[in-house]
Amino acid sequence: MKDQFYLIRLFFIIFLLFLNSQCSPANLNSTCDPNSKSFLVSALLEFGSTDGKFLCAGFGGLSPFRLHYGSDFLVVRQNEPIGPIIPFASEQVETCSSSPSLPAGLTLNESTCVISGTPLVGMNSTKYLITANSSSSQTTISLIIKSLFAPKFAYVVNTNSSLVNSYSINATTGLLNSTGFVAAGGGPESIGISPSQKYLTVPNRSSNDISQFSINQTNGNLTSLGNVASGGNSPSSLVYHPYKDIVYIRNFENVNTFVVNQATGTLSSVYTMAVNTGASSLMIDPLGNYLYVLNYSGRSIDVFHIDPTTGLPNPTVIQSIGTGTFPRSLVILSNGKNLYLVNDSDNNISSYRINPDNGMLESLGSATTAIGINARDITADPAGKYIYMTYQGSDLVSMYRIDPFNGSLSQGPTYLVNQGDAPKGISTDSSGKFLYLTNVNSASVGMFRINLSDGSLSPNGNVGASTLPSAIVTSGSNP
Repeated sequence: MKDQFYLIRLFFIIFLLFLNSQCSPANLNSTCDPNSKSFLVSALLEFGSTDGKFLCAGFGGLSPFRLHYGSDFLVVRQNEPIGPIIPFASEQVETCSSSPSLPAGLTLNESTCVISGTPLVGMNSTKYLITANSSSSQTTISLIIKSLFAPKFAYVVNTNSSLVNSYSINATTGLLNSTGFVAAGGGPESIGISPSQKYLTVPNRSSNDISQFSINQTNGNLTSLGNVASGGNSPSSLVYHPYKDIVYIRNFENVNTFVVNQATGTLSSVYTMAVNTGASSLMIDPLGNYLYVLNYSGRSIDVFHIDPTTGLPNPTVIQSIGTGTFPRSLVILSNGKNLYLVNDSDNNISSYRINPDNGMLESLGSATTAIGINARDITADPAGKYIYMTYQGSDLVSMYRIDPFNGSLSQGPTYLVNQGDAPKGISTDSSGKFLYLTNVNSASVGMFRINLSDGSLSPNGNVGASTLPSAIVTSGSNP
């Protein structure tokens, strides 16, 4: 749509150049007088600008009605009020509406398009269409809103003991308090939480099955819902659909899709899709349109389209693009614009831009410089400003700043994990205020506070886990 606007502007510029060449006025009255040579300069400035301010009143009807909030991605936090978000409008707004309605607690002023209020719920990234009408024009823009859950609980999966540790989270300090543990299957290495925050899922790599648990929304206690076969060998990772009751399990030789019964939490396999062998991670874009599957031994990443109605992946590979050596884990920003993956052997991060029209990846150039050994896991802050990665062999956590325009990474501070040993799994909490990592050799969880203004970390102590803690997730709840 933007390209069409630019073509229209170019047409008017050419048209005005033609008119100017046919006129030779003796008197130049003003810059807005069509008979003035300065009028051409005014026209060029207007149709080349994007601020919507008219140098001459006559231009108002020629330029398209423009509305924007300064960004197409808005991050809010559950139970935290936001200041009025005032959009820019190139014309006087008379009516304004949203489809669907904004999240509970947020309001859209129907006369000005101003967004305000206190979000009462947490939710994944959701696209809203904001339609504004002026006296003579209408425009519709998309705005993606992500509401971050207030943190309540954390869970750690331990590969050697096959236990899942539970913790409560102090939402003010970020400190974890151990509340118990439950048994999963054999050799679990990953863990995931359903979008509803009601269920926790653990693929068990050694026993080739999946452990499913319900989460008590009051105290975070886990109740086993039993185990089901993973539908393949060595299930290594999982990802939930952002808004459907579907979870995707990465087995060595396939991706198995399960439907989650929201009433009971039980899993039912509905579709198995063969993929390149070589178990590694997988990820889905925030709007649920594309599935990205790493091929660890093949040094590549495959892209699949997801049916918007059924949530099932199409087995046809849209794109297969090379990575570094042994891609291990990946993360997609909450705005859906960029993907980053950890190259295990190269000890660095490869960065990609996601084409919003077809989900295909475009490399952003050279990978980051290795500053440690045994790069393991990666996470992004929910606002999409910073990336964090663990170096298990160097006891390091490395931070990277994300360029807001193209998503490229620049090296930030590196932190030595003094109170732990061999950091592996890493995750920010559901509010984006705290960061946690699992220390494999010291059987503990490292806690950090995140400076929201610059992404820097402050150590916040350690808490015990079981043997060989591999991954950690956090959750909240909705009223």
